[in-house]
Amino acid sequence: MANPTEANKPPRVIVYGVGAMGATVTRLLLDKGARIVGAIGRSPAKVGRDLGDVAGLDRQVGVTVESDARQVLARGADIAVVCVGSYLETMHDHFALCLEHGVNVVTIEEEAVYPWTTAPDLAQSLDALARVNGVTLAASGAQDIFWMNLITTLLGASHHVDKVIGQCCWNVDDYGPEVATHLNIGQPREAFDQYVSEHGWPEFVARQNLEALVSRLNLTVQDIRSDVTPVLANEPVICRALGIEVQIGSLIGTIDRTVVTTQEGPVFELSMEGRVYREGENDTNRWQVQGEPNLDLINESVPYRFTTCSSLVNRIPDVIAAPPGLLSLDQMGTPSYKHGTF
Repeated sequence: MANPTEANKPPRVIVYGVGAMGATVTRLLLDKGARIVGAIGRSPAKVGRDLGDVAGLDRQVGVTVESDARQVLARGADIAVVCVGSYLETMHDHFALCLEHGVNVVTIEEEAVYPWTTAPDLAQSLDALARVNGVTLAASGAQDIFWMNLITTLLGASHHVDKVIGQCCWNVDDYGPEVATHLNIGQPREAFDQYVSEHGWPEFVARQNLEALVSRLNLTVQDIRSDVTPVLANEPVICRALGIEVQIGSLIGTIDRTVVTTQEGPVFELSMEGRVYREGENDTNRWQVQGEPNLDLINESVPYRFTTCSSLVNRIPDVIAAPPGLLSLDQMGTPSYKHGTF
């Protein structure tokens, strides 16, 4: 069972997933003085190499990337930083393995932000497993700051709220080929429409964030509606993540939109546009509160990839100190900057 780290001792951390996000996390962990005691990966090109080399650092760190997660976790750690996938269905076994070994988990897996309605059985089983082993599972990332806590703070200035509208845009190329493939980048419009018609479209991040936000505000969900709109290229665009040139009329991204109506009256809407950027474009975050008074929050340049990693690392002491269980984002306290080293 993992206990809070002793005073003045850095947390023992396992980097679980050594892709683009895991590489950035590794550098930030080392900057914060964390003791990296293991690294887990699945790519044959990375397994067996030093984590510092895999992460693109200018030095080795004395930790070898291994493929046997069970073996790495059995050596013990205070927390695993998990950067692997986006849905609880595919991530359940990874999380369960950590929890079974008495290792806390902080993750960028988006559905864990608020999994109680989209994956209730999986969420409840992980919650029970975490409680039995006295450890905590929690998600963080850019949404922790920009789509949750900044908004709840802004709403603290409201006397009455009618509607809250959020719009954000993020660069698909920042997250590697898995995310680009998930969004059907490079596929013709007809193929995308057929896929959605046959398989549906998973509610991706926007719903989980709005449900967590509504829960944090002690409001009650009455209705949830989600839809997806393809974003098409109007000129050839290079997708670095897939190494392809997207032709005119094919997908460079999608807009995932969720609208939540509450029993108390306020309506919440979040549109997330993930697409391949052209030169000079930036990640953006904009929120509008309609009510008394009307309020606006605008971030014209938000490096979501980096802030996802920095938010995750700053959450490590919070997760280690938190009560056991699966804690959705509405159940976590306000995030804060952690100066210097852990």
